[in-house]
Amino acid sequence: MLSNPPLPPRLALRKPAPVTVLIDRILEHTDGETPESLRIRCPHCDWEPDSTALWYCAPTAEPPEHHRGCGTSWHTFDTRGRCPGCDHQWEWTACLRCSRWAPHEDWYVTESE
Repeated sequence: MLSNPPLPPRLALRKPAPVTVLIDRILEHTDGETPESLRIRCPHCDWEPDSTALWYCAPTAEPPEHHRGCGTSWHTFDTRGRCPGCDHQWEWTACLRCSRWAPHEDWYVTESE
């Protein structure tokens, strides 16, 4: 059985962006959903990351992602899963609360879902 790679500790390397900035960046990549109806949450535990949550582009040797990693830390929902350091598109995102992986797109939901 394959296991998920370990998650790095959360880092606080930058000043948090206002939530409206985060929503504006997300809307650039959506089909016109309004900020009031768009939510980001873990599909497994419903944790909702704020703008201070950071992910790490780490080496992964097992599915769901096979990638050597570049070491960049960033808020993955600012870029819809694309690492700003190496331009790798992460198709899966690990939850910083429950440590489970889910397809990145499954994190985006509208209030009606």
